[in-house]
Amino acid sequence: MSSFISLDLSYEGDSDTEKKIVATLQDLVDNRESPESAAKIINGVIIDDCRDAYTSYNSVSDPTAEQIESGAVRAPKPSGWMGYLWDCLGRAAMKVPVDHKGQDRLVYLLLALQQLPKSPVPEFVAGEMRETILWNVTKETRYEGLTQWLWDLDQGNFNGARQVESDPSAATAYTNFSAFLARLLASGVADTNTLSALRRPSPFATTHQDHILQELPRHEPYAAAAAQWIIYAGDALFELCEKRILVEVGSLRYSKALWYVWSVKFKVFAESNESSPEVREFARQAVDKINQCKKDGINPAKSVIEKFGYIRPEEI
Repeated sequence: MSSFISLDLSYEGDSDTEKKIVATLQDLVDNRESPESAAKIINGVIIDDCRDAYTSYNSVSDPTAEQIESGAVRAPKPSGWMGYLWDCLGRAAMKVPVDHKGQDRLVYLLLALQQLPKSPVPEFVAGEMRETILWNVTKETRYEGLTQWLWDLDQGNFNGARQVESDPSAATAYTNFSAFLARLLASGVADTNTLSALRRPSPFATTHQDHILQELPRHEPYAAAAAQWIIYAGDALFELCEKRILVEVGSLRYSKALWYVWSVKFKVFAESNESSPEVREFARQAVDKINQCKKDGINPAKSVIEKFGYIRPEEI
């Protein structure tokens, strides 16, 4: 497989900072930059932009809201830059194949950003100047908007008009995106559980295993995406099922029965000659991972329960 993948993240009229971030992400995926060096570059250009904007803001006496809104007077907005990066990461993940090392490098970039020195930067919010810390991506900060941004990308690209059922390129992007989301969960970077293709409203979750083959073209894209969650986050999901974890009050209860249902559904795709070769292979890998998780048991070193504050049965 060629290591070069065009992420196509640029837009006409991008600023120099935007161009640098996009170029750095391309170099990261192509392994011309390490996650650590890419994190330092991205952090540096954002901090420089915020400091330049702070100087610009202070050079004007009593700038008006209209001047700031129009861009006539710049003001530092680091949260906006983090949102820009989240958007680029999500769109990049849609382009990188599930088994390409670039997927791991995107996740490692987030880990590297979290490890950077916590230096305050100026931020203009609600008419006031204050200081904020970049890359404090934790449950307590709601992941600095990362999971919300990924949810918006998911809804806008895949779930709104069911594009994945009719457009092969959208189906591939959804599968790639799912692999990235699963890696984020497994690595402890962010709780992406609510975006899982194993869950409602995905047809993989809502359709009984006996009926899946009746509408195979509709179900295959969701099965391919769901398989990525098992392949790349199977250890974490197995722990949730074994300990009957409740994810969000009133929502999904993980259980051994649910783990079994997933195994049965993936076997349907893995053993059906009507499934496409690609989906059949993804399903086979998912079945293998399911069996391996049952054999290995829970790995405390990879526990995500405390990391994400999931609810145990005895706590409700």
